[in-house]
Amino acid sequence: MAVGGVQNGVLNTLKRSNPRLYDYTVLCTKKAGKRAAEIEALRIPVIPCKTLPPWDPYQIWRLSRTIRRISPDLVHVHMAPTVIPGVAASRLAGVKRIIIQHHSDYTRYWSQMNGLLRAWEWSMTRRIAGYGGLVCVSKTVAKATAGQLGLDPACLKVIPNGVDLDVFRPDREGEDPRVEWQLDPGTPLVYHVSRYLESKRIDDFMEAASIVTRRWKGIGPSPAFINMGGGPAHLELFYEHKLSKYDRAVRIRLEGERLDLARLLPWGDVGVMASENEGCPNTILEYMAAGLPMAVTDIPPILELLRAGQDALVSAPRDAGALADNIEELLRNRDRSRSLRGSAIQWVRQYDWSAAAQSYEKLYACFLQAP
Repeated sequence: MAVGGVQNGVLNTLKRSNPRLYDYTVLCTKKAGKRAAEIEALRIPVIPCKTLPPWDPYQIWRLSRTIRRISPDLVHVHMAPTVIPGVAASRLAGVKRIIIQHHSDYTRYWSQMNGLLRAWEWSMTRRIAGYGGLVCVSKTVAKATAGQLGLDPACLKVIPNGVDLDVFRPDREGEDPRVEWQLDPGTPLVYHVSRYLESKRIDDFMEAASIVTRRWKGIGPSPAFINMGGGPAHLELFYEHKLSKYDRAVRIRLEGERLDLARLLPWGDVGVMASENEGCPNTILEYMAAGLPMAVTDIPPILELLRAGQDALVSAPRDAGALADNIEELLRNRDRSRSLRGSAIQWVRQYDWSAAAQSYEKLYACFLQAP
């Protein structure tokens, strides 16, 4: 339960679950993580249970003992790497009802598995898909998953992520973050919310920042470009090294993990997503709810959530120049920014987390009532 899209989704779903319907327990396959305290505050137990490597028979046996002790009526397995240990341990523990949920296109993960493990996961997943237990967070993920498993995408359920509309709002509250970051009043803030992953293309965001800064002359303070999100130490060092090669005039901050995004986002002028691979990006929904005009890549999972040209300006992945053009357009053309902002705030209302939580509860009810 670290800080990430899947973890946020689990947390927000549990916050909106009906305690009169189900009792929940969260099993973490690495360690409890930063979100554990928030889940435990809901009076939901969080149990760390290591399952790495995912094919290790001993780890699967240990996990099965934990599951048997809990004695659940249903197990909901999240993310591709936990399919083998999660499903195998649940079967060993005697659990009859299992749901697998995919949050991203796991083509790369699938291709890295050896043939035996791939056949094992293929067999278990197809069996669960046969009785309607395979869930994806977007149509794009459903299509990719079905392609890997040789299934009809129509047999996969799609439940998109949501956003907490009570928390992420366009109202500016608290102190202006420019004070914390020692920036001049009126400095345009360009946000990029992303963990350190190569597929997030943070380096493209940094290159776009350099391009915009070079062209920004005589129009007040130059923009500040803020990336918020943590990740592996080797990638943090990589981005810090890359940052050191830019001219000092290029104002880029690597903020690491921030748990106060709901306060920070409304103060921004542009929200950016340079990613080339997503499942159902929570960041896009949070940008829209916070009223941030957006410059994003035109990958299918993003285009499922918004309307290109109406809610955001889009460009191809790995094209830092086009991304920079869109960022600059939003910073200079305030009328266009206001139009995109107003449209996105209205559009995002359909993605309240409550709808996703109710969809999961209905799915659980169908499974628990079935023979």
